[in-house]
Amino acid sequence: MRRAFILSLSLILACGGGIGRGPDAAHGGGANGADDSIGDLAARQGGLLGSTGGGYESSGVNGSFKLDLVEQASPVKLDGTLREWPARAPAKTAVSGSASGTVFSCALQYDDSRVYFGGEVTTSGLYRTAKFGDDEDHASLVIAFPSTGALSATEVALYAGKPGESSGVVKYSSGPMKGQQVPGAKIVEAPMDKGYSFEALIPWSAFPEARTTRVGLRGAGRYYDAQGSSGIKSVLATSQGDVAHPTDLAALPNESEQSLIEQYLTPKGLLAATPRADVYADINGDGSKERIAVFEHTLTVVGSTYRNGKEFFYRDLGADLVKLDARDVTGRGREDLLIRRKFAGSSEREWLEVWSFFTDEPTTTFAHEMAITSGDKQIVNAARVGTKEIEITYEPAKAWDATTYREPTASDVEPVLLPWGAVKSQTFRWEGQKFTKSKEVAQTPTGPAAVVTTLQQVKPPEPATPTVQRNADVTGSLLDKYKSDQHLGADARPKVSLEVHVDGDARSEKVVLIGKDIVVFGPGFKGGAAYAFITLSQFADAADVKEMTARDLTGDGAADVIVRGVRHVSAAGQGPVDMDVMFIYQVKSETLTRVFSIESGREQSGKRVQGLVQFVPSADGKHFEVDVRPGRATGWTDKTYPWAQDQPGSGALEPLLLPWGKIDHLRYAFNGSQFAKTP
Repeated sequence: MRRAFILSLSLILACGGGIGRGPDAAHGGGANGADDSIGDLAARQGGLLGSTGGGYESSGVNGSFKLDLVEQASPVKLDGTLREWPARAPAKTAVSGSASGTVFSCALQYDDSRVYFGGEVTTSGLYRTAKFGDDEDHASLVIAFPSTGALSATEVALYAGKPGESSGVVKYSSGPMKGQQVPGAKIVEAPMDKGYSFEALIPWSAFPEARTTRVGLRGAGRYYDAQGSSGIKSVLATSQGDVAHPTDLAALPNESEQSLIEQYLTPKGLLAATPRADVYADINGDGSKERIAVFEHTLTVVGSTYRNGKEFFYRDLGADLVKLDARDVTGRGREDLLIRRKFAGSSEREWLEVWSFFTDEPTTTFAHEMAITSGDKQIVNAARVGTKEIEITYEPAKAWDATTYREPTASDVEPVLLPWGAVKSQTFRWEGQKFTKSKEVAQTPTGPAAVVTTLQQVKPPEPATPTVQRNADVTGSLLDKYKSDQHLGADARPKVSLEVHVDGDARSEKVVLIGKDIVVFGPGFKGGAAYAFITLSQFADAADVKEMTARDLTGDGAADVIVRGVRHVSAAGQGPVDMDVMFIYQVKSETLTRVFSIESGREQSGKRVQGLVQFVPSADGKHFEVDVRPGRATGWTDKTYPWAQDQPGSGALEPLLLPWGKIDHLRYAFNGSQFAKTP
């Protein structure tokens, strides 16, 4: 059956990355509206899971208290039983009293609007009344959020009702609302042998900090075992810590953080490592903060909405991180990353860069050499970073002057300003896609010429990405002609509209996604008199095409079109399957050609495997390669997953890599006609 399914699936497919906070001018500082203390707080706590790994096993987070994302195809059925829930985490920590005779385990799930808390209790005796007071048996959920200055924790108490007598209630047990019921919360219980189970839903709005931050959380499930009028006999919990001691709580990773833990930190032996920098910022521009952490030389990004809250991003910095900050320097209403890197060599050199997120991957929009150090000799520049403007000036040199300085000049970034050089200061202004030099103050150079050679590229720069403007208008009459030719109404509007150079002369073309069609036209494309289009027939419905972006992946100076979406297929003997897929199209000689396709995720009945697929710069810095890593499984194991690991090149799509599939890494590079697997 397994082999038959793989064949049928293949046939179906064939048809279709802080700069100094505060006014530290020498290190690129300036006005900063970010939460200055959050990154410092995270660093003090240790790694992603705390200084001791948050109580998690070295193999990852399985069996631990964590936040599992509820898949839309498998919503929580609030009936009090936990048959369809993920594995529960045992409450093994006796916070107070004796744990004798009571067993409690619990689990957490979440979606965009709610947290779902489920638990199972067995005990030698239950004490429950309709009063729902602090001296009665009850469970509780403690969640702490990274906030300005400290972790901010809230505890919510959950009282199961007595069937036929009373309904359960959910109440605040900490903070100014203590004792009041949580608006919109609900609990349902069901009897078990020697105890009961319960399911509860709690709106995210019960936790004020959740409005902007749903990463970097810490938390615990607790059970208060009462003894009648004598009060609480014991408290069991999934970890140490409480509202008064939130830093003692274990980490509570969401889906994207679990992916980072299982796919990167654990294999690299970094589970308990303290990140070199740890910043919370809204780089996505949707009001929800992402967590940007640097482990060794790798920058990582996770978030509750970033990459649909399921995947993480990583990029090798290729150098030592000096400082990391996040702030809106481009004035786009979302925060950019300010990164200072140090490159080793015959002399140490530092760069200041701005990484801006137009899509879910960063683009370098500013880069300037800021320091050169050789022994006790040093040249340092200062940066005044404001909104849409960056000014670079120089500081007095140390142990170098115009007669002794013989360092080569950088050619791949704006070179460091020299006190004896011809430039006193430079000002760069934001021009919509990058910072460009808008002003340069000259001075009379002194001494002999400082430049004696050209510095070879320290590290290949990120390949340039063509300018992309969303929802711009170019030769709108051709779009009207396309609509007429395809018998679409005049009110049919593109789902995505990009202005970007993809083919023809140097002028930009219009690339639109309308229905399931990608349409290309422009003044330098087909003589400005015609359009080209391709139908994404691999998708059943236009709504299945989730995203279209453009980026120069092949290194030819023209953008390629990247499409992400979901395919719904029927697998013989296995039922319907949802597949996350990505396609890359190159526009060449006025024709759209698919040059790469890959499956990045698979889901069925709430069970899911999520792979990791992203673009990384090639070694020569001239183009991008596609880096593929094994996926993370939820609801499936190597024993229950019904399909074998597909092999590269065996089907119409490159394969989703499985955690147990014995392929730990694939890399695809453009060979002139398509992206092919590298040796």
